[in-house]
Amino acid sequence: MTSLKARDNKSQMRAKRQPSLPGFGKFEIKEFGGSYLKGNAREERPISAKRPMHLVMRSTLARGERSFLNKSKARQIESLVHKLAKEKGVKVYRFANSGNHLHFLLLPSSREAFHSYIRAISGLIARISLGVERGKALGLKFWDARPYTKIIEWGREFRSVCNYVLQNTLEAIGFIAYQPRGRKKQQILKINCSVRGVP
Repeated sequence: MTSLKARDNKSQMRAKRQPSLPGFGKFEIKEFGGSYLKGNAREERPISAKRPMHLVMRSTLARGERSFLNKSKARQIESLVHKLAKEKGVKVYRFANSGNHLHFLLLPSSREAFHSYIRAISGLIARISLGVERGKALGLKFWDARPYTKIIEWGREFRSVCNYVLQNTLEAIGFIAYQPRGRKKQQILKINCSVRGVP
């Protein structure tokens, strides 16, 4: 009897230690970073090379002359996002520049590709926004928090996030009025989001 209890306790301890993997079990963690992260992260960021990811990077310093939408900066950032994606092995389906935050809908070819891309893009965009050259840091913490990511399912969820990212672009350029983001008030525009290369 005691051996059965001991065996059960050991199996429970083993289950607690095992990390949750994308696509397995109901306890899967899909979101990481941003306001979800309090203090130092204890878990590894979930990254999928088979499902797309919604990535958000935010900086309260990116206002006025430092805004990502500043004419001289917006083109550089847009070009950099796609250039680095090709170099690092990341497919960018959608990108939205909202002035003080950026939205990406992307698919990395591997965990290493994602890390390489995020390291490069976060450093270079900060330099563009602040207008500083390499090696001339201003001693500022540019990004508000670690990047927010969420693993997205293909199909309806992919189309919904695709429309949401596009909506952010249209709001940022003033093509449509800003829609409040509260859970009850949020209205995501239903736009035909046809993207090449989507399985």
